[in-house]
Formats: sequence, structure tokens, C-alpha cells
Amino acid sequence: MPMSKLGKGRFGSSFRFGFSRSLMIYLMLGVLIVAGNCSAAQAKKEPPNWDKTLEKGNHLLAIGDSQEAANFFSEKLRKNPDCAPCHLGLGRSLKRMGKISEAKAEFKLATADSNLADAFYELGVVHESDKEYAQAVTAFQSYLQLKPDAAQRKTIEDRILYDKGQQ
Repeated sequence: MPMSKLGKGRFGSSFRFGFSRSLMIYLMLGVLIVAGNCSAAQAKKEPPNWDKTLEKGNHLLAIGDSQEAANFFSEKLRKNPDCAPCHLGLGRSLKRMGKISEAKAEFKLATADSNLADAFYELGVVHESDKEYAQAVTAFQSYLQLKPDAAQRKTIEDRILYDKGQQ
């Protein structure tokens, strides 16, 4: 329909509904931006960077504040119950506080993420301390499979040999 037949809006533009052109353009841009951001956020939904997210808890462990570290990791687990690195951090905190059976349960949950090598190492250590040598061997072997170039490889291999001898 030609512009001359549309008639003039309230603000002197050629739109029927009384909107000025600039207002209409801003509204359309706003809708496009919001729609673009929503779909981009949904499409990009990347997993969190756990190293960065858990930095504070790992620092608390490093300075020996095991109780505060346990509180920190527990809080993260309330929000992310399937977070394997959170279970690992909580397990390490509990182990340092002498709560070995609770730590072992956390390490088992952390090994559900089969790519978290350190969880297998920690699980091997607590199995060994509980004289569960067959389970320790399995955990240490999984650790070495995931970290074949581990700095302590020889030490872990020696532990595996020792644990096999104890069965």
C-alpha cells in the first residue's frame, strides 16, 4: 500500500499506530537483541570452569583450613550435586579432618566422572588405608590410565605391586 494512503500518525510519521519511526526502530532493535542473547545463551550453555570456580576451596585446603574448605565444597555441591571436582575437594577436606569413610564416599562419587584422575588416586589411597588392597589396585590402575605421564608414576606402580602382594 502506498505511503500516501496510510495516513499520518500522531507524531507526523507515516505509521498508523501513532509511533514515531525512531521509536519503532528502537523497539525492533531491542526485540532482536533480547532474542539474540537468549538464543546465544541457550546454544552456548557451556559447563562451568571448575578450576576457576573451586579456586577458593582449593586455596583453603592448601593453607590447611580443612573445615572451611569442606564448608565451601559442600555449598557448591548443594547447587551442583553432580560436580565431580566438588566431590573430590570435599573428599580431600574430609580426609584431612580424619573422616576417612566419609572421604571415601565422596571420592567414589567423584570417580563417576571417569576422566578425573586425581579422584581415582585419592580413592586408591583411602582403600589402601582401609586395607582394601584389591580396590586400591583398581583405583591406582585407573589413575595411571588417565595420567600415563604422571610425575609419581613409579611410586604408584610400586604401590600397586605392594597392594597386590597384600591380597
